[in-house]
Amino acid sequence: MKTQPVLWTVVGRIALAFLQGCFIYLKGSPMKSFLRVILLSVAMLISACATAPAQVPTATMAPVATVAATAAPTIVATEVPTAVAPASVTDSAGRVVAIPAHVSKIISLAPSTTEMIYALGKGSAVVAIDMYSDYPTEVSKITKISNPDMTYNYEQIAALAPDMVFAAGITNPDVVTAIEKLKIPVVVVGSVNTTVASIKSDITLVGTLLGATSEATTLTTQIQTDWDALAAKVATAPKKPRVFWELDATDPSKPYTIGAGSFVNDLLVAAGAVNVFADVKNPYPQVSVEQVVAAAPDIIILADSLYGVTPDMVSKRAGWETIPAVKSNAVFAINDNLVSRPGPRIVAGLQAAITIVHPEVK
Repeated sequence: MKTQPVLWTVVGRIALAFLQGCFIYLKGSPMKSFLRVILLSVAMLISACATAPAQVPTATMAPVATVAATAAPTIVATEVPTAVAPASVTDSAGRVVAIPAHVSKIISLAPSTTEMIYALGKGSAVVAIDMYSDYPTEVSKITKISNPDMTYNYEQIAALAPDMVFAAGITNPDVVTAIEKLKIPVVVVGSVNTTVASIKSDITLVGTLLGATSEATTLTTQIQTDWDALAAKVATAPKKPRVFWELDATDPSKPYTIGAGSFVNDLLVAAGAVNVFADVKNPYPQVSVEQVVAAAPDIIILADSLYGVTPDMVSKRAGWETIPAVKSNAVFAINDNLVSRPGPRIVAGLQAAITIVHPEVK
């Protein structure tokens, strides 16, 4: 049995985070990719406390949509890692944070932010990361300062003496407060209601703090250019398939999905598809089997496939046999790491979605 990580006690998902879907930051911290973290987190923000998920049986992995290149555009690292930061900055949470004049050591508490830092060519400044940051491969050698339940080693953080810590929009406020008590500035990057536009804004924020403003402009411009080019390929497609995007089906009778305000919703629209729950205002709603059946999706995409959920398992769920996607075997897995993290690899996530929704488009 493969156990999913314990949910964050936030205020905040999985939740997508996020992404930190997440896509997310969706739930306390179920999926390694932050997906469930975003989901349940959102659930906490909107309603009640999240609880630890049950174990998901490990099954033979379903085919996952792949793309030729999954790496985000990367800026060549600068020779001098020390950055001259602004005196203060307003972060994604609307907090005004005083920043030291020079920033040479940073800690990232979210995979999406870690990927942004490296994509901007500033990875040499990273002294520690959360345990779920696993991309790019260089981060495997970086010190991990979080636990599976998303608690942190504050003594270790203090000993590392970072100039700044990047938290996520779904990071527990108590964590932010605890780190600030160590006299270390904490900047929140990202929010629960993440969009493609906000991802670019987050990259710009990180770039500003790390003295990489021009690099951030180059990166966000490339992301938008590549995104638009892919979207243009499917813009004139004669049909827009109706898609049910499954984020988490720990309880198959009440799966989590995506609604309005999620960057994954933006991704589906750009991929030439219709999100069957786009009219739901909650970015990461939990829905019933009856609602999924009534929505009659043409395609089901499993963003929880890395945790053992397969198309075969979906076809055997009680009540799902009448869904068009199940009847036509149009249930597909997707690489969750590309779509649940609101970061620079979102274009690769769009390509993966297009491969599923419009396989005829090359």
